This record gives sequence, structure tokens and C-alpha cells, in this order.
Amino acid sequence: MVWNLTFIYTIVIAIILLTIILSMRYFVEVMSVRSYSLILRQEIEKISQPLPSDRMGAMMRSMNMLRDTERLKNSIISNKIVILDGIVINDPYGIINDEIYNIKKPFAVFKRDKLYYIFIKTKIFDNSDLIIGGPSLEYTALLNTFNILAIRLGFLSIIIAFLISYYFAKKSLKPLLEISKEISEINVESLNKRIPEQKFSEFHNLTQNINSMLEKINRGYELQKQFVSDVSHELRTPLTSIIGYIKLVERWGKEDEKVFYESLENMKESSNYLKEMIENLLLLTKIEEDIEFKKVNLKDVVEKVIVMYKNEDIKINTNLKDVYVETNDDYLSIMLKVIIENAVKFTKLNEEDEIFININDKEIEIIDKGPGIPKHEISKIFERFYKSNKSRSDKGFGLGLSIAKRISEKIYTKIEVISDEGKGSTFKIKFS
Repeated sequence: MVWNLTFIYTIVIAIILLTIILSMRYFVEVMSVRSYSLILRQEIEKISQPLPSDRMGAMMRSMNMLRDTERLKNSIISNKIVILDGIVINDPYGIINDEIYNIKKPFAVFKRDKLYYIFIKTKIFDNSDLIIGGPSLEYTALLNTFNILAIRLGFLSIIIAFLISYYFAKKSLKPLLEISKEISEINVESLNKRIPEQKFSEFHNLTQNINSMLEKINRGYELQKQFVSDVSHELRTPLTSIIGYIKLVERWGKEDEKVFYESLENMKESSNYLKEMIENLLLLTKIEEDIEFKKVNLKDVVEKVIVMYKNEDIKINTNLKDVYVETNDDYLSIMLKVIIENAVKFTKLNEEDEIFININDKEIEIIDKGPGIPKHEISKIFERFYKSNKSRSDKGFGLGLSIAKRISEKIYTKIEVISDEGKGSTFKIKFS
């Protein structure tokens, strides 16, 4: 990356330096030609000035163009090319061509045989067109020297540009290289490591995003470790039970029918336990799928769920009204079932016989008369496989409320828990 940026910087700086050198050459060329043409024009003006009045007479007025041109030829330095009104007066170098004949600008430059020829075009005598010029050794030497100097400066500018570019590229990418080095040192065992803060705002934002990502990865990894540990623990008990009863059947089941059927029943219960737990785990993965939303009457959903508990030895008191929200009725039913089952279970645990379900404005409220939840456990009850001290003896998996929490996040609801230890708990499902 440093070399790529160095290459880009070098090109940009070299282009700037070469542009400056070429611009300087252009201005030197133009200014030199103008200076030369100005000197030559002054010489011509001196020659073309009218004679003093005392010498002007009939003879001067009757001079023809040939005498004027002879005078011009004798007066101007003999090594100049002179064209007067399209007539070649002098051509010591034999280079006159159509380009020189057709000069339109006040001055022009031509290169012949490694020499630069400078020409000017002006008016002389009676409005005659004069083109005059010749080789300029000074101008040729100046440009040749400047060209050599420009080439050398060009190579030098590229080297300087490369060094400057490398320095700035390395300096500008130093924070990124440090971040890259820090990231390369992070592995599974050091996910809690974070990238140090950076001075520049761009790299500071990048560092914050990387640290946020590392935080999520670390949290996910810890949850995965905990999940594997919990699943291993939960599976160990029913599997150990099944293996134990299989051994029991092998030893005494053939002779003792009671032992055989008792073992068979226990293996059946353990198998069902495993089946239900696996189904709950699969449900946790299913709710990651996209969910379709539609307008639902909360009263209808609650009434359908309550029907499942009509054979329970518990009374469900309801205060329901029609409230319509955008949600998914299937997943809402699962979430209600989990919370109502908890309410029924803990109400029975406290030897009570009724629970309450109310529908308020965009809110479902489930109230039980169970033993309540200690304050320090309320934040933990939605964790996978977590069981409070009051439900340790229960055969549940500790997955129900975790599933309800995940569903609530997917259907954009919030579960609020209010509990008074010894007096029961209230679960509120709030719709956004």
C-alpha cells in the first residue's frame, strides 16, 4: 500500500514540477524573442527615419524603391535575411521558404540545422512590409542550455518527488500500518484486545468501528462458548439417564418385568426431553429468518393462545379489547405461549390458582401470583439455559424466555418485567 501511494504521489509531484519547468522554458523563449525583436525593430526605426529637412529636395522625393532597398541593404547588418514587399533583398543562408514568406505575427522563430532563426515583420518607408531576421547564436545557446538543464531538472524532480512521496506516504499510512499490525496480533485467545485510539479523525473513526466489531465478535464468541457449555451440560443428564437405564435393562430387565417397564418409561421421558430441547434450539435459529408483518388484532391472538390452557387447573382472568398493530401473529403467539406457560407454572408453584391477562393501548400484560423474581435475577432470566433458584427442580430447559426475547427483537416489541419477590411478576409486551 505504501508503494502504491508513493507511486501516485510521485506522479502528481513530478507532473507539477515538470509543468513548472516547461512553463519557465516557454516564458524564457517568448521573452528572449521579444527582447531580440525589440532591439532589431529599434535598428530598423533608426534607418527608416526621414532625412533632415535641409537635405530633402526634389532628388529625395523622386527616389524610387530600388534606391530605398539599396540603402536598406547597405545599412542593416549584412548577415540578415531581408524580404521587402515579398522581394528577397538578402538571403545569405538560403533558407527562405513559404513559412517565412507568410509570417503573420509580429515575430516568429524557426529552427534550421540546430540553429534558431528569429524574424520580425514590420512596416517601413511608405507602408512597405519588411520581414527581417537571421540566426541567433545567443538564443540558440540559451535554449540548448535550458533544454539540457530542463532534462536534468526533470530527472532530479522525479527522484525528489519519489523521496518526498515515500516519506509522506509512509507518514500518512503509519496509523493504518499500526492498526494492521494490531489486528494481525488478535486471535481467538486475545479477542478482548482493542486497537489504541488514533489522532486523525478518519483513523479514529476506523479504530472505533474495528473495536466495535471486535466487541461484537468477542461477545458472540463468549456466548457461543457458553452455549456449547450449557448444551453439553443439558444433554449430559438425559443421555446419562438413558445409558443408565439401558444398562439396568440389560442386567435385570429380562427377569424383572417391573424394572423393564420402569426403565422403558424413563428412557421415553428422557428422549422426549431431548426432543423438546432440540426443537427449542431449532426454533432459536428459525427466528433469524425474515418475518412478514401484517395488521393483527391482539385480542384475537390472545384468545387463541388462552384456549390451549382450558384444561389447566388454573383460572385465566382477562380484560381484552380490540387493538390493531403491525406484527406477525405466529411469532407473537409463540412469545405469548412462553410467557403464559411461565405464569401458569410459577403460579402453581406458589399454590395460587389464577393469572391475569390484560390488553391496554399497544400493550399485553400477563400477571402471575407466583413467588416473584429477585431483582438481581431479572436481567438474567432471558439468557439461554438460565434457571432461577425457584425453578431448579423444574424439568424445563431454561430456553423459553430466551426464545421470547429473541422473537420480541425480531418483531420489534419490548418485554418489560416487573416483579415483587413473594407477590408475583408482571410481564408487559410493548409494541412500537
